[in-house]
Amino acid sequence: MKKFFFNLFSISIIFLLLSLGTWQLIRLQWKQELIFEIENSANKKARVFQSRNHKNFQKVKLEGKLLKQNYFIYRLSEKGKYGFDLLSILQLDSSNLILIKRGWTRKIDDTLKLNNTEETSVFEGVLYPLKEKGLFTPDNSPKENFLYYFDKKKLEHELNNKFYPYILVQDQKDLKFSNLENKQIVTISNNHLQYAVTWFVLAIGIIIAFWFYKRK
Repeated sequence: MKKFFFNLFSISIIFLLLSLGTWQLIRLQWKQELIFEIENSANKKARVFQSRNHKNFQKVKLEGKLLKQNYFIYRLSEKGKYGFDLLSILQLDSSNLILIKRGWTRKIDDTLKLNNTEETSVFEGVLYPLKEKGLFTPDNSPKENFLYYFDKKKLEHELNNKFYPYILVQDQKDLKFSNLENKQIVTISNNHLQYAVTWFVLAIGIIIAFWFYKRK
């Protein structure tokens, strides 16, 4: 009986590892298509944003009035440096808002906190899905002058307006805050091939060990 359960357990582990490796290959193909879509969109001419005809990773041009306050979202740079994404809220019409990622800064500067709300502002960039709070993201604290995540529901309640489910990432230098760091394209990691190889190697190792065990 013990031998039966050992064989069953070994076969189950092998099947699980092979399944995980196959799943990572599927994810690899999906990620490659996603990266291609983003890069292809970034090289296209921006389309005027329309309330109905829009989708993720589309390059668009937005026009509206900026709300007064900007928001600093804590984020490490690509080089691992501490800093903040500067986010602004653009009022597109009487009831709809959209979030603008204007760039990254190493420190919170008073000159970056407020906008001119009288002028009409134009932004151009790529639409990314607006993410919810991550599982391990800390809660925002009123004691700090920055945020760990953008609380869309809270802001919608306070402003009595709705946000589009996107964040526009500028693909050029900000016209007002020229000292912000701004990458042309947001990079997306693609490590699924390494993950797949890891799972398959583990599966092969267990298969070999199981084969030697059965030969005894």
